[in-house]
Amino acid sequence: MKKIFIDYGQRINLAILNVIKDILNDLSESKISTNHCFYITFKTTHPDVKISNTLKKDYPLDMTIVLQNQYWDLSVTKKEFNVTLAFNKKRENLTVPFDAIIKFYDPFVKFSIQLELRREKKKKAIKKTTEKKQKNRIKLKSEKIIALDDFRKKK
Repeated sequence: MKKIFIDYGQRINLAILNVIKDILNDLSESKISTNHCFYITFKTTHPDVKISNTLKKDYPLDMTIVLQNQYWDLSVTKKEFNVTLAFNKKRENLTVPFDAIIKFYDPFVKFSIQLELRREKKKKAIKKTTEKKQKNRIKLKSEKIIALDDFRKKK
């Protein structure tokens, strides 16, 4: 029987993301008091984030949005949420995958969580491994080089 390593961090992240999904679902159905205010910070570099080019230019790494009074068309799916917000008096539609979220804060109840992005850690680990392999290949190639002078007869 194969034994598995328990990744508590990943399991906790999933549980927290499910809490955020539930809260946003309730918010989309107007089940939450207007006293609550939600600050959501997400990575704009996530491949499935959909925001305008203007917003990407203004927020190249991450972005914090506020869901309180002025938001429209909030909808929640298993993997993401969609919302329309106003930026400089212009409405913009945003699609944010849940695994792009890095912070969630509700100041009304002083509830704050910061999530770990496993995908980025995995990408960095893969990149390091690939770089090490490339360096080792170069090193091995240089070790295989044999000078012909070693085999020539000396006069």
